Amino acid sequence: MSMLATKSTTHFNQVLAQVRDAGLLSKKPSFYVMRLIVLTIAAAGFWTLSGFLATLTEQNKLWMIAAFVLVAGLGILSAQYGFIAHEASHRQVFRNNKANDWAGLLLANLFAGLSYGFWLRKHNKHHQRPNQIGEDPDIAIRVLSFTTESKESKRGIERWFSDRQGYLFPLLLLFTGFDLLVDSFAGLVRKDRKLSIRLLEFSLMMIRQLTPYVVFAILFGPIWGLALWFVMMMAFGFFMGAAFAPNHKGMPLVPREAKLDFFSRQVLTSRNIRGSWLKDNLMGGLNYQVEHHLFPSMARPNLRKAHEIVVEYCRKHEVTLVEMNLLSSYVAIMKHLNKVGLSNNADPFVCPMVAELRPRS
Repeated sequence: MSMLATKSTTHFNQVLAQVRDAGLLSKKPSFYVMRLIVLTIAAAGFWTLSGFLATLTEQNKLWMIAAFVLVAGLGILSAQYGFIAHEASHRQVFRNNKANDWAGLLLANLFAGLSYGFWLRKHNKHHQRPNQIGEDPDIAIRVLSFTTESKESKRGIERWFSDRQGYLFPLLLLFTGFDLLVDSFAGLVRKDRKLSIRLLEFSLMMIRQLTPYVVFAILFGPIWGLALWFVMMMAFGFFMGAAFAPNHKGMPLVPREAKLDFFSRQVLTSRNIRGSWLKDNLMGGLNYQVEHHLFPSMARPNLRKAHEIVVEYCRKHEVTLVEMNLLSSYVAIMKHLNKVGLSNNADPFVCPMVAELRPRS
């Protein structure tokens, strides 16, 4: 084992000891139960308002503007259910693994409208090798390129988008929900899980996707109903994409053949967003991305305190930890995407510590 790897392994063990001593690895199921109750009450309120707006739009179609705003709110609520499903997949919610899996399956498929099995497989690979070329599925996206090699391999409409990806990034976020939905259905075709589980996921997803449209169609008519469903999906996708994108996009990429220890791999490729009560709640704890990757099973309420420990440790030991405000993270992402899209020789290995691990010719 190299001196760098040994030192970094020591880093993780020391931070883990501090986190454990502070009691931050304990579960907080009551937090999630209360949050689900609040979300469900809010969703019921939104659906009730939809019925009220339907009567108003019969008198004046301008009330449809309010209806579109309302369904955008429903899309954001769906994303909040999705965040808790994500946390259940990491065993952050309950102490029992089966309870986490059932909660994740129901919340992902029935409330967020996405396949839990697809998400679990894809997201676990990401956590194992974040930002590693050829290993992390989150940097193998159809219309985005994070390296010049990836951009050059694209053709047609995908290449057109890649060339302009920095400028188009906010627009592309609107279609994240549709992309996840297509991937979810594609994942259900894979035969790597029991047919009964895949059929259950398919049934729950269909209920979740069809029910809103049917209700919208009854209240507002089939054409308006379809438009409202699309807006709900775009709001859901934009919110999910806007919450997940700052985590690693625009951060150093790890060469395909590089070997990194756990601590370095998770800290150097992750970006924290400066927190606040509002961000902690709306972003599902993803603003503490470094801490989430170091301690993926840590309950959301404990991430803020763990953040204080990790930041102080990295400062004391001169370990690079990137943290910025939310708007600056989007600027950094768009700059990186434009650097790749507009250039023929963009080099993603911008972190000195990661660059040292770049394969030598």
